[in-house]
Amino acid sequence: MTSQGTLMRRLLVVVLLVAAVGAGAMALRQPSAASVRPARATLGSPLWSARRVPSAVLDAAGSQRLTQELVDQTQGIRACVQVADADGRVAALDPDAARTPASTMKLLTAAAALQRLGPDFRFVTRVGAPGDPDRGRVEQLSLSGAGDPLLATPERIAALAADPVTAGLATTPLATLADRVVASGGVREVANGIVVEDRYFDAERVRPQWTAGGQAAIGPVGALTVNDGFAGAAGTGGRASDPAINAGEELRRLLIARGVTVNGPIRRSTGGSAAVELARVESPPLREIVTEMLSASDNLTAEMLLKRLGRDAETPGTTDRGIAALRSTLTDLGIDLTGASIVDGSGLSPTDALSCTTLTQVLELAQNDLRLEPIRTGLAIAGERGTLATHLVGTPLAGNLTAKTGTLSGVSGLAGYVTGDRPLWFSLLLNGSFGESTALQLREAIATAIASYPNLPVGVAIAPDPSAPIPPRACPTPQSAC
Repeated sequence: MTSQGTLMRRLLVVVLLVAAVGAGAMALRQPSAASVRPARATLGSPLWSARRVPSAVLDAAGSQRLTQELVDQTQGIRACVQVADADGRVAALDPDAARTPASTMKLLTAAAALQRLGPDFRFVTRVGAPGDPDRGRVEQLSLSGAGDPLLATPERIAALAADPVTAGLATTPLATLADRVVASGGVREVANGIVVEDRYFDAERVRPQWTAGGQAAIGPVGALTVNDGFAGAAGTGGRASDPAINAGEELRRLLIARGVTVNGPIRRSTGGSAAVELARVESPPLREIVTEMLSASDNLTAEMLLKRLGRDAETPGTTDRGIAALRSTLTDLGIDLTGASIVDGSGLSPTDALSCTTLTQVLELAQNDLRLEPIRTGLAIAGERGTLATHLVGTPLAGNLTAKTGTLSGVSGLAGYVTGDRPLWFSLLLNGSFGESTALQLREAIATAIASYPNLPVGVAIAPDPSAPIPPRACPTPQSAC
């Protein structure tokens, strides 16, 4: 909440308390004969009933309660928490303190990508040849990537659909590209193999700041990547040593399954682009890619989006240039990056640092800016979708909590929206020495407390429905006061 809003709320509380005292004093005075009035209907609830406590008073009490609960829940933990609604800040605990964010970092990557590229942006993967097919034969195929993070084989797509974390999320079918190659001039034979080209990005596959565990959680980053950079038909093998070569091998397998003879090896291109484009496949629009990244917490998607932000017409995309573009874009949007340390787009690095103020500002923008709306609509949903699909099932938060989760060793984060008494957006980052199960229980308990705001006493309503007037009572005598 703004300082002006806080002052106004405090003044209102004081005025109401003074008025309450005055009303109580008047009620103690016995009416004189001159003060007797004819009987008339009265309101169903007394003027100073708890049901008529103004929302400002209840909100102030609720904020105090929630703040104390945040303090109690986070004892012994380096934490930051911020909760806000349309009127401003509701409650906070060290909101400007920089903490390790884990995957909540992806909210910043999403905001920068949507702002710079636009929600309708699509990646394009192409297959070319030195010339047009001659009676179904081409000399060579060239597979060129431009950073699509969702390229996947049919086996991988089936596995994703069967996993509750990734079910229903977008993919780019590599099989569609194979079908279009076959349909282009009736290609039936490739004489000299497939060359792969991924110069759209630089050759850095991992960030030096990632731990061994972090590197194991993501495939190698490259502009031409299939199945998240993991080997095997369904991407269930180890990390591919070369993501572009792996993509070429999967395309060859799909072409052979369609009756195409592919002679020769899969190798890297050493020259320019192919002279003739035979086929292309476009990714889903960026809004759906952002949903996939946020809902399933896809690390590779985040890193590829960041490299795409660092790409220009003259130079390959790099992570460092992507970070510079991200910072510039978010600053222009009015996001406060004070104290932020950003070394990747996924939050895999333990050296990343963000404040809850920064995260909450991104969420507020997504609440009000149509260009950033895919952030709000693309988050995991408690009990239904993404990383929260199997969590909080059967609780009041199921279907009512949408958030980006974040987990690293000693780090737990949650940032998103709850619908309770009113819409709220919040962020919480917990850093300390705790196990994953403890972290999950703690952040879910805090989310429950936030959703219950303002946690009014039984029988108290912020905006009570109007009661029917009570009919006037008959006075026993004309001189009686009713």
